[in-house]
Amino acid sequence: MSKRNWHRWWKWGTIATATVLLVALAAGWLMFQHIPAWYHPLEIPPEQVQSVRDDFVGTFDRLSELLNTSPGPFEFRLRQDQVNAWLVSREQMWPESRRWLSPQLSDPQVIVDRSGVRLGATFRHGGVRSVLSAQFEVHADQGGVAVKLAGVSAGSLPMPRSKVRELLATIDARHWPAGRRGHGQVDDRPLPALAGLYEGIILPNGWIWQNGRRPFRITRLTCEPGEIVAIFEPLPRQVSRPSRRSEPADSSSDVIWNISPGSRPAGSR
Repeated sequence: MSKRNWHRWWKWGTIATATVLLVALAAGWLMFQHIPAWYHPLEIPPEQVQSVRDDFVGTFDRLSELLNTSPGPFEFRLRQDQVNAWLVSREQMWPESRRWLSPQLSDPQVIVDRSGVRLGATFRHGGVRSVLSAQFEVHADQGGVAVKLAGVSAGSLPMPRSKVRELLATIDARHWPAGRRGHGQVDDRPLPALAGLYEGIILPNGWIWQNGRRPFRITRLTCEPGEIVAIFEPLPRQVSRPSRRSEPADSSSDVIWNISPGSRPAGSR
């Protein structure tokens, strides 16, 4: 190849490479700023905040009553629209909750479906705006609550796992008590490091409900379209650590009350 032809090919190759890079950067920027179709954060008018507060207090009062008085395991359902209303109204109900999220994050939303739980929020920094989201696979059984991070995205652009792991490791070091026993935990298993979320972690399922000091454990947790369904098992107050084996069955342990927020025990199943 002559020197002249080599320069020509070099010129057109450089132009083609630059064009591809510009197209890739433009596509990445559009993906970063893309608003996912599922993201529609609630807007709660000021006159409805009190009803949202009443729903929050009533829901946890019912759960507290059931944990302290139920003769056996019971089912409890939590709807995503309830959780989203609480999140949107959090600052009016608890002003200190402004510290829950970074000032760069706003408009949180939770989506629950059979694949798990998706968390989303709007990220703003200067003139940059995007929707950050994380998808979790969640379930529970007698062994604990299993949580696995399926992915993190900015808009529709997946974030590198290495960067997410670095962020989770920082949270472990500064905020999360990784390797230590959690406050109110029933057994002595140390809490796992959040940096292992991509591989999956097992959280303890036995805790003490502070209102009444009632030990309990979550023996099942599943995600259904629009709601989280959990089976709570109240434990005897004199028992501080649940056995790793199943408790002996009796006439009361076979009764599972079907409870959803806003309802009362409807009878045995």
